[in-house]
Amino acid sequence: TWWFRTEHFWIGYPHWQMKPELKRYFLMHAAYWCQQLIVLLYVLRNHARTTELVMHHFITIWCIGWGYLINMTYIGHAIYMSMDIPDALLAFSKLLNYMGWHRLKVAPPSRSFLVAWTRSVTSDLVNLVILWSLLFEFELVDEKNRVWAPDTGAWLVWWMKWQMVVPISILQMLNLFWYYLIWRIVIRSLRDVKVTDDRSDDEDDGDDDDDTKED
Repeated sequence: TWWFRTEHFWIGYPHWQMKPELKRYFLMHAAYWCQQLIVLLYVLRNHARTTELVMHHFITIWCIGWGYLINMTYIGHAIYMSMDIPDALLAFSKLLNYMGWHRLKVAPPSRSFLVAWTRSVTSDLVNLVILWSLLFEFELVDEKNRVWAPDTGAWLVWWMKWQMVVPISILQMLNLFWYYLIWRIVIRSLRDVKVTDDRSDDEDDGDDDDDTKED
């Protein structure tokens, strides 16, 4: 199911059998996103820009849940893998920001920050290939399995194609929007060492306000 052999997303559907390692990987991701619902409550209370985060979070859970339910985990794995490495590098750069190591962040890590999301956009292009497959290779599914038959594991009625196309397309738009914000951070870092993440407010803002009042 390598990205550019997308016909295997559909050939042999429904895909009942999963290697234990892949199933563990898929379900661990699902557990992570469910756990993040708790984190989301904190984000809603403490961050100014939350609309994109909330949309991304709930659409992701929607895709994971439906992907597992209707036996479309091959596409799910492809999208997971396209994002894992960029997300790890992005998290590293955010750690530098939260620890206050701004100068270190603007040097080599900022390049990692940019490279991570450049890689992410590259993966977005890969995801466009996945979207192309959804639109034009859906019919590779055997006609007898393009029915709503939970007992046999087949769920791919005609409208199920659009139930997958729409959320993945929205995720793509959100990723590109965040990529634009990250470019703004990089450009500003060339003028000012102490840069902040435009996508959210620092968690320390409330503490700074309290200190000002005490002074």
